[in-house]
Amino acid sequence: MRPARSSEAGAAEFETYRQTRSIESRDALVLLHAPLVTSIASHYSRGLVDRDDLEQVGYVGLIKAVERFDASLGVPFEAYARMVIGGEISHYVRDVVPRMRVPRWYGTLNRRLHESHGRLTARLMREPTVFELATDMNVTPEGVNEILKLRDTYNLLSLSDTPADQSPQIERIRSQRYTTFSLPVEDRIILDRALERLAEFEQRVVQLFFFQDLTQTEIARRLGFSQKHISRTIGNVLKKLRHEIT
Repeated sequence: MRPARSSEAGAAEFETYRQTRSIESRDALVLLHAPLVTSIASHYSRGLVDRDDLEQVGYVGLIKAVERFDASLGVPFEAYARMVIGGEISHYVRDVVPRMRVPRWYGTLNRRLHESHGRLTARLMREPTVFELATDMNVTPEGVNEILKLRDTYNLLSLSDTPADQSPQIERIRSQRYTTFSLPVEDRIILDRALERLAEFEQRVVQLFFFQDLTQTEIARRLGFSQKHISRTIGNVLKKLRHEIT
């Protein structure tokens, strides 16, 4: 469903609001773009969260988008509003559905995008462009757009349920430049996806051994297994990861 009135009318109303900052002008713009909230909320409901609650939260995001939008940046309002509304709803959902599992790679990138957005907004005193976000994150602009699209189309239960024509094109998410002692984002995605395919016990051992720097003996004591079993587990994990990433 598209807004009933023309984009020209929307542009005129944005100009009116820019000049007056009146509540009436703001509310007119919110009403004009209200179908965006309905569309985005429908992607997140899936029976897990009440649809009306999602739409209420979505309207908060739409109001923020109207109040902060800067037409001079050349970014279409609909694209910008989708990011803000989707972000508002996803934060709400994370609060009410705390056990929802999201892929490690997506969670990491979404968090980085959120941090970059906050950092740039504070520094620039305006909404950052996609290119500014891309530079700050060291991700290609196409990759940033892909992450923004995921916020709108992401299924709360599993990305595998996303329609084929809306499936994330992960290959577009790539680093812009090489950074010393840092994995390129595309390699990090491959590694995160490989780690998620490990059994729960294997993931726990990887976390303790590679990320918390515990010795095999310390891991064995903590998890209640022999050091020999932990050593064998680490060997099997390395074989699996080598197969996944080569």
